[in-house]
Amino acid sequence: MSDKQNLIFRLHGSLYGIDADFVREICWLPELYSLATAPSDILGIFNWRSQMVPVMHLDLRFGRGFSGCNVTDRVIVIDWHGTYVGIVAHDVFDVRLIAPQPLDLDLIQGRQSSLDRNFIIGIAQSNDTPIACLDLDRLIREPDAVAALDPAELPVLAGADADFYRRCCPQASVAERATFATRATQLKVSVRQAQSVSSEEGVLVVKIGSQYIGLPLELIVDVDTLDRFPLSPVPVSPQYLLGQINWRGEILPLLELGGMLQIPALPRQEIVIVQVEGVKLGIVVDRIFDVFYLALDRIEDLPISISTRLRSYLRGVTKYDDGLMYLVKLQKLVKHEFLPVGV
Repeated sequence: MSDKQNLIFRLHGSLYGIDADFVREICWLPELYSLATAPSDILGIFNWRSQMVPVMHLDLRFGRGFSGCNVTDRVIVIDWHGTYVGIVAHDVFDVRLIAPQPLDLDLIQGRQSSLDRNFIIGIAQSNDTPIACLDLDRLIREPDAVAALDPAELPVLAGADADFYRRCCPQASVAERATFATRATQLKVSVRQAQSVSSEEGVLVVKIGSQYIGLPLELIVDVDTLDRFPLSPVPVSPQYLLGQINWRGEILPLLELGGMLQIPALPRQEIVIVQVEGVKLGIVVDRIFDVFYLALDRIEDLPISISTRLRSYLRGVTKYDDGLMYLVKLQKLVKHEFLPVGV
Protein backbone atom coordinates (compact mmCIF):
# COMPACT_ATOMS: atom_id res chain seq x y z
CA MET A 1 0.00 0.00 0.00
CA SER A 2 1.21 3.53 -0.75
CA ASP A 3 2.04 6.09 1.90
CA LYS A 4 -0.93 8.14 3.07
CA GLN A 5 -1.45 10.93 5.55
CA ASN A 6 -3.19 9.46 8.59
CA LEU A 7 -4.47 11.14 11.72
CA ILE A 8 -3.18 9.12 14.66
CA PHE A 9 -5.28 8.68 17.78
CA ARG A 10 -5.36 6.46 20.84
CA LEU A 11 -8.16 4.44 22.39
CA HIS A 12 -7.12 2.59 25.53
CA GLY A 13 -3.59 1.31 24.83
CA SER A 14 -3.92 1.02 21.04
CA LEU A 15 -3.03 3.51 18.31
CA TYR A 16 -5.26 3.90 15.27
CA GLY A 17 -4.92 5.81 12.02
CA ILE A 18 -7.62 7.26 9.76
CA ASP A 19 -7.26 8.92 6.38
CA ALA A 20 -6.61 12.58 7.22
CA ASP A 21 -8.28 13.76 4.00
CA PHE A 22 -11.68 13.02 5.52
CA VAL A 23 -11.15 14.59 8.95
CA ARG A 24 -13.08 17.82 9.37
CA GLU A 25 -12.56 18.72 13.03
CA ILE A 26 -11.32 17.41 16.37
CA CYS A 27 -13.34 18.55 19.38
CA TRP A 28 -13.86 17.64 23.02
CA LEU A 29 -16.63 15.10 23.61
CA PRO A 30 -19.86 17.09 24.10
CA GLU A 31 -23.16 16.17 25.68
CA LEU A 32 -25.00 13.87 23.27
CA TYR A 33 -28.65 13.50 22.36
CA SER A 34 -29.95 9.97 22.66
CA LEU A 35 -31.82 8.37 19.79
CA ALA A 36 -34.87 6.23 20.30
CA THR A 37 -33.62 3.68 17.76
CA ALA A 38 -29.91 3.77 17.04
CA PRO A 39 -27.28 1.18 16.09
CA SER A 40 -25.59 -0.37 19.09
CA ASP A 41 -22.26 1.35 18.39
CA ILE A 42 -23.72 4.88 18.33
CA LEU A 43 -23.59 6.72 21.66
CA GLY A 44 -25.83 9.56 20.45
CA ILE A 45 -25.71 12.60 18.21
CA PHE A 46 -24.76 16.26 18.58
CA ASN A 47 -25.22 19.46 16.62
CA TRP A 48 -21.92 20.16 14.88
CA ARG A 49 -22.05 23.45 12.97
CA SER A 50 -25.78 22.88 12.24
CA GLN A 51 -25.06 19.30 11.08
CA MET A 52 -26.43 16.46 13.23
CA VAL A 53 -23.49 14.07 13.70
CA PRO A 54 -23.79 10.55 15.19
CA VAL A 55 -20.92 9.57 17.49
CA MET A 56 -19.45 6.07 17.28
CA HIS A 57 -17.36 4.30 19.91
CA LEU A 58 -14.91 1.69 18.59
CA ASP A 59 -15.32 -0.52 21.65
CA LEU A 60 -18.96 -0.96 20.68
CA ARG A 61 -18.22 -1.17 16.96
CA PHE A 62 -15.63 -3.91 17.55
CA GLY A 63 -17.88 -5.80 19.96
CA ARG A 64 -15.63 -5.23 22.97
CA GLY A 65 -16.60 -4.37 26.50
CA PHE A 66 -17.64 -0.72 26.83
CA SER A 67 -16.48 1.02 30.00
CA GLY A 68 -17.94 4.46 29.31
CA CYS A 69 -16.50 7.84 28.35
CA ASN A 70 -14.40 10.47 30.09
CA VAL A 71 -14.64 14.26 30.16
CA THR A 72 -11.15 14.30 28.56
CA ASP A 73 -12.24 12.26 25.50
CA ARG A 74 -12.20 13.76 22.02
CA VAL A 75 -14.45 13.35 18.99
CA ILE A 76 -12.93 13.15 15.51
CA VAL A 77 -15.52 14.43 13.02
CA ILE A 78 -15.26 12.69 9.63
CA ASP A 79 -16.96 13.50 6.34
CA TRP A 80 -16.95 10.22 4.43
CA HIS A 81 -18.39 11.09 1.01
CA GLY A 82 -21.23 13.11 2.53
CA THR A 83 -21.79 10.90 5.59
CA TYR A 84 -20.78 12.67 8.79
CA VAL A 85 -19.77 10.66 11.83
CA GLY A 86 -17.77 11.28 14.99
CA ILE A 87 -15.33 8.73 16.43
CA VAL A 88 -14.43 8.85 20.14
CA ALA A 89 -10.73 8.92 21.02
CA HIS A 90 -8.90 9.14 24.33
CA ASP A 91 -6.07 11.17 22.77
CA VAL A 92 -5.40 12.63 19.32
CA PHE A 93 -1.78 13.07 18.28
CA ASP A 94 -0.70 14.24 14.84
CA VAL A 95 -0.88 13.54 11.10
CA ARG A 96 1.79 11.13 9.88
CA LEU A 97 2.73 9.80 6.46
CA ILE A 98 2.51 6.03 6.90
CA ALA A 99 2.20 2.94 4.70
CA PRO A 100 -0.14 0.32 6.19
CA GLN A 101 0.73 -3.29 5.43
CA PRO A 102 -2.10 -5.81 4.87
CA LEU A 103 -2.96 -8.05 7.81
CA ASP A 104 -1.83 -11.68 7.72
CA LEU A 105 -5.24 -13.20 8.35
CA ASP A 106 -3.84 -16.73 8.73
CA LEU A 107 -1.52 -15.58 11.52
CA ILE A 108 -4.17 -13.74 13.49
CA GLN A 109 -6.99 -16.21 12.87
CA GLY A 110 -8.52 -17.05 16.22
CA ARG A 111 -6.44 -14.41 18.01
CA GLN A 112 -8.35 -11.32 17.01
CA SER A 113 -12.02 -10.48 16.72
CA SER A 114 -13.36 -10.93 13.20
CA LEU A 115 -14.93 -7.52 13.66
CA ASP A 116 -11.48 -6.01 14.22
CA ARG A 117 -10.19 -7.60 11.00
CA ASN A 118 -13.18 -6.35 9.03
CA PHE A 119 -12.52 -2.73 9.93
CA ILE A 120 -8.71 -2.60 9.83
CA ILE A 121 -7.17 -2.08 6.41
CA GLY A 122 -3.62 -2.76 7.55
CA ILE A 123 -0.92 -2.21 10.17
CA ALA A 124 1.77 0.46 9.96
CA GLN A 125 4.87 1.13 12.04
CA SER A 126 5.73 4.61 13.32
CA ASN A 127 8.53 5.17 15.81
CA ASP A 128 8.53 1.40 16.43
CA THR A 129 4.88 1.56 17.46
CA PRO A 130 2.19 -0.40 15.57
CA ILE A 131 -0.74 1.60 14.26
CA ALA A 132 -3.98 -0.03 13.11
CA CYS A 133 -5.24 1.83 10.03
CA LEU A 134 -9.02 1.84 9.85
CA ASP A 135 -11.06 1.09 6.75
CA LEU A 136 -13.51 4.00 6.87
CA ASP A 137 -15.79 2.63 4.19
CA ARG A 138 -16.48 -0.57 6.14
CA LEU A 139 -16.40 1.15 9.50
CA ILE A 140 -19.06 3.69 8.54
CA ARG A 141 -21.19 2.00 5.90
CA GLU A 142 -21.54 -1.63 6.94
CA PRO A 143 -24.78 -2.71 8.68
CA ASP A 144 -25.30 -1.72 12.31
CA ALA A 145 -23.14 1.36 11.87
CA VAL A 146 -23.85 4.89 10.76
CA ALA A 147 -25.36 3.79 7.48
CA ALA A 148 -28.46 2.90 9.47
CA LEU A 149 -28.81 6.58 10.41
CA ASP A 150 -30.31 8.06 7.28
CA PRO A 151 -30.48 11.84 8.02
CA ALA A 152 -33.89 11.97 6.35
CA GLU A 153 -35.20 9.30 8.69
CA LEU A 154 -33.67 10.26 12.02
CA PRO A 155 -35.94 9.18 14.87
CA VAL A 156 -37.21 11.64 17.41
CA LEU A 157 -34.51 12.85 19.78
CA ALA A 158 -34.91 11.66 23.32
CA GLY A 159 -33.05 14.75 24.49
CA ALA A 160 -29.55 15.45 25.81
CA ASP A 161 -30.78 13.48 28.74
CA ALA A 162 -29.97 11.23 31.64
CA ASP A 163 -29.46 8.31 29.26
CA PHE A 164 -26.19 9.79 27.95
CA TYR A 165 -24.84 10.06 31.49
CA ARG A 166 -26.33 6.76 32.66
CA ARG A 167 -24.82 4.84 29.76
CA CYS A 168 -21.64 6.74 28.96
CA CYS A 169 -20.61 8.78 32.02
CA PRO A 170 -22.31 7.37 35.13
CA GLN A 171 -19.66 8.88 37.44
CA ALA A 172 -19.74 12.39 35.91
CA SER A 173 -19.80 15.15 38.52
CA VAL A 174 -22.02 18.23 38.31
CA ALA A 175 -19.09 20.23 36.95
CA GLU A 176 -18.28 17.58 34.35
CA ARG A 177 -21.90 17.52 33.20
CA ALA A 178 -21.73 21.30 32.85
CA THR A 179 -18.56 20.83 30.79
CA PHE A 180 -20.29 18.43 28.39
CA ALA A 181 -23.26 20.81 28.07
CA THR A 182 -20.99 23.82 27.47
CA ARG A 183 -19.13 22.01 24.72
CA ALA A 184 -22.36 20.99 22.98
CA THR A 185 -23.51 24.60 23.03
CA GLN A 186 -20.21 25.95 21.72
CA LEU A 187 -20.08 23.45 18.86
CA LYS A 188 -23.36 24.64 17.42
CA VAL A 189 -23.03 28.33 18.23
CA SER A 190 -20.49 29.38 15.60
CA VAL A 191 -22.83 28.69 12.70
CA ARG A 192 -25.82 29.90 14.63
CA GLN A 193 -24.18 33.24 15.34
CA ALA A 194 -22.78 33.57 11.84
CA GLN A 195 -26.25 33.11 10.39
CA SER A 196 -27.84 35.61 12.75
CA VAL A 197 -27.35 39.30 13.28
CA SER A 198 -25.68 38.71 16.63
CA SER A 199 -28.95 39.37 18.46
CA GLU A 200 -27.98 37.01 21.27
CA GLU A 201 -24.88 35.71 22.98
CA GLY A 202 -23.82 32.69 25.01
CA VAL A 203 -23.53 33.03 28.78
CA LEU A 204 -22.21 30.63 31.42
CA VAL A 205 -24.26 31.13 34.58
CA VAL A 206 -22.39 30.74 37.87
CA LYS A 207 -23.28 31.57 41.44
CA ILE A 208 -21.26 33.38 44.11
CA GLY A 209 -22.98 33.42 47.47
CA SER A 210 -26.59 34.25 46.64
CA GLN A 211 -25.73 36.16 43.45
CA TYR A 212 -26.04 34.87 39.87
CA ILE A 213 -23.18 35.95 37.60
CA GLY A 214 -23.04 35.63 33.81
CA LEU A 215 -19.66 34.97 32.17
CA PRO A 216 -19.09 35.33 28.39
CA LEU A 217 -19.16 31.86 26.87
CA GLU A 218 -16.63 32.81 24.20
CA LEU A 219 -13.87 33.03 26.83
CA ILE A 220 -14.65 29.68 28.49
CA VAL A 221 -12.23 26.82 27.81
CA ASP A 222 -13.52 24.23 30.27
CA VAL A 223 -14.98 23.73 33.74
CA ASP A 224 -13.87 21.44 36.56
CA THR A 225 -14.18 20.83 40.29
CA LEU A 226 -11.81 22.45 42.77
CA ASP A 227 -11.23 19.32 44.83
CA ARG A 228 -9.46 17.57 41.93
CA PHE A 229 -6.45 19.88 42.04
CA PRO A 230 -3.74 20.33 44.67
CA LEU A 231 -3.31 24.06 45.23
CA SER A 232 0.19 25.56 45.29
CA PRO A 233 0.44 28.93 47.08
CA VAL A 234 1.93 31.99 45.39
CA PRO A 235 4.00 34.22 47.74
CA VAL A 236 3.23 37.94 47.93
CA SER A 237 0.07 37.79 45.85
CA PRO A 238 -3.32 39.55 45.90
CA GLN A 239 -5.84 38.04 48.30
CA TYR A 240 -8.05 36.83 45.46
CA LEU A 241 -5.14 34.86 43.90
CA LEU A 242 -5.66 31.56 45.68
CA GLY A 243 -2.63 29.84 44.19
CA GLN A 244 -1.69 27.76 41.17
CA ILE A 245 -2.93 24.45 39.79
CA ASN A 246 -1.62 21.95 37.27
CA TRP A 247 -4.38 21.73 34.67
CA ARG A 248 -3.59 19.13 32.00
CA GLY A 249 0.12 19.87 32.20
CA GLU A 250 -0.25 23.66 32.31
CA ILE A 251 0.39 25.69 35.45
CA LEU A 252 -2.53 28.10 35.81
CA PRO A 253 -3.19 30.86 38.35
CA LEU A 254 -6.42 30.41 40.28
CA LEU A 255 -8.47 33.55 40.94
CA GLU A 256 -11.48 33.87 43.22
CA LEU A 257 -14.20 35.69 41.29
CA GLY A 258 -16.06 36.65 44.46
CA GLY A 259 -12.92 38.31 45.84
CA MET A 260 -12.32 40.23 42.63
CA LEU A 261 -15.91 41.48 42.59
CA GLN A 262 -16.05 41.91 46.37
CA ILE A 263 -19.06 39.59 46.66
CA PRO A 264 -19.31 37.38 49.77
CA ALA A 265 -18.81 33.77 48.71
CA LEU A 266 -19.87 30.38 50.04
CA PRO A 267 -17.40 27.48 50.17
CA ARG A 268 -15.83 27.39 46.73
CA GLN A 269 -16.54 24.24 44.73
CA GLU A 270 -15.92 24.65 41.01
CA ILE A 271 -13.45 26.14 38.54
CA VAL A 272 -14.07 27.85 35.21
CA ILE A 273 -11.02 27.73 32.92
CA VAL A 274 -10.89 30.87 30.77
CA GLN A 275 -8.50 32.40 28.27
CA VAL A 276 -7.94 36.16 28.30
CA GLU A 277 -5.38 37.92 26.12
CA GLY A 278 -3.81 34.56 25.30
CA VAL A 279 -3.45 33.67 29.00
CA LYS A 280 -5.28 30.68 30.49
CA LEU A 281 -6.34 30.88 34.13
CA GLY A 282 -8.84 29.40 36.52
CA ILE A 283 -11.78 31.34 37.97
CA VAL A 284 -13.16 29.86 41.18
CA VAL A 285 -16.91 30.07 41.80
CA ASP A 286 -19.36 28.55 44.28
CA ARG A 287 -21.41 26.70 41.67
CA ILE A 288 -21.88 26.39 37.92
CA PHE A 289 -25.52 26.43 36.87
CA ASP A 290 -26.32 26.74 33.21
CA VAL A 291 -25.38 27.66 29.65
CA PHE A 292 -27.92 29.63 27.70
CA TYR A 293 -28.31 32.26 25.00
CA LEU A 294 -29.29 35.70 26.13
CA ALA A 295 -31.14 38.07 23.81
CA LEU A 296 -29.30 41.38 23.84
CA ASP A 297 -32.52 43.33 24.27
CA ARG A 298 -33.02 41.60 27.64
CA ILE A 299 -29.93 43.26 29.10
CA GLU A 300 -30.91 46.16 31.38
CA ASP A 301 -28.95 49.01 32.94
CA LEU A 302 -27.25 48.47 36.28
CA PRO A 303 -29.07 49.61 39.43
CA ILE A 304 -27.84 52.92 40.82
CA SER A 305 -26.81 51.15 44.02
CA ILE A 306 -23.88 49.45 42.25
CA SER A 307 -20.54 50.98 43.27
CA THR A 308 -18.43 52.90 40.78
CA ARG A 309 -15.70 50.25 40.90
CA LEU A 310 -18.08 47.38 40.21
CA ARG A 311 -19.88 49.36 37.53
CA SER A 312 -16.70 49.43 35.46
CA TYR A 313 -16.62 45.60 35.43
CA LEU A 314 -20.33 44.91 34.86
CA ARG A 315 -22.04 45.45 31.52
CA GLY A 316 -25.62 45.11 32.71
CA VAL A 317 -28.19 42.98 34.49
CA THR A 318 -30.91 40.59 33.33
CA LYS A 319 -33.62 38.49 34.94
CA TYR A 320 -32.64 34.91 35.67
CA ASP A 321 -34.65 32.27 37.50
CA ASP A 322 -36.35 34.12 40.36
CA GLY A 323 -33.69 36.81 40.69
CA LEU A 324 -31.20 38.92 38.78
CA MET A 325 -27.98 37.99 37.01
CA TYR A 326 -25.11 40.44 36.61
CA LEU A 327 -23.12 40.19 33.38
CA VAL A 328 -19.38 40.51 33.96
CA LYS A 329 -16.91 42.13 31.60
CA LEU A 330 -14.57 39.25 32.35
CA GLN A 331 -11.80 40.28 29.98
CA LYS A 332 -11.63 43.80 31.45
CA LEU A 333 -11.86 42.51 35.03
CA VAL A 334 -8.98 40.06 34.60
CA LYS A 335 -6.80 42.51 32.68
CA HIS A 336 -7.24 45.37 35.17
CA GLU A 337 -7.22 43.38 38.40
CA PHE A 338 -4.72 40.62 37.65
CA LEU A 339 -2.66 40.65 34.46
CA PRO A 340 -0.72 43.83 35.33
CA VAL A 341 0.49 42.02 38.46
CA GLY A 342 1.98 39.25 36.38
CA VAL A 343 1.04 35.60 35.98
